Amino acid sequence: MKVICVTGSAGTGKTTYAKKLAKTKSYLYFSIGDFVKKYKVYDHYDRSLKTYIVDVDELVFLLKDLIDGFNKEGWKGAVFDGHLSHYLSKKLVDLVVVVRCDVKTLRKRLEKRKYSKKKIEENIEAEIMETCLIESKEEGHKVKIIEGKGLNKKI
Repeated sequence: MKVICVTGSAGTGKTTYAKKLAKTKSYLYFSIGDFVKKYKVYDHYDRSLKTYIVDVDELVFLLKDLIDGFNKEGWKGAVFDGHLSHYLSKKLVDLVVVVRCDVKTLRKRLEKRKYSKKKIEENIEAEIMETCLIESKEEGHKVKIIEGKGLNKKI
């Protein structure tokens, strides 16, 4: 089974791209954010940032089991959508797609979502510092970068 992880800062277009990719390839689409909330795979909720602080080790452990299950069910592939998806072991992942976005557009998207100024600045800093890209490479993944208008590109 092929596993593609779509990662990037909040507001870059991960979900839009991941859903299109899954549909195009007839792969299973899987939202890591929804999974974290539904199964409470977090340490606590940070009220100042209005976000869950995820237990990454537990998440990775559970996702490995899910991938094993998807494989047994006969799925030809799965697209994992989420800014933590690149923490999956490189042994399980065929490709990590890092979705990037220019800072001006990103700020507008995050403001439209009514993120706090602190959360907006934190996410913009992560985008400028290429946090998801660097972490993906540090994990040893094969990485493809998709930026802005490149969201319509095929893999």
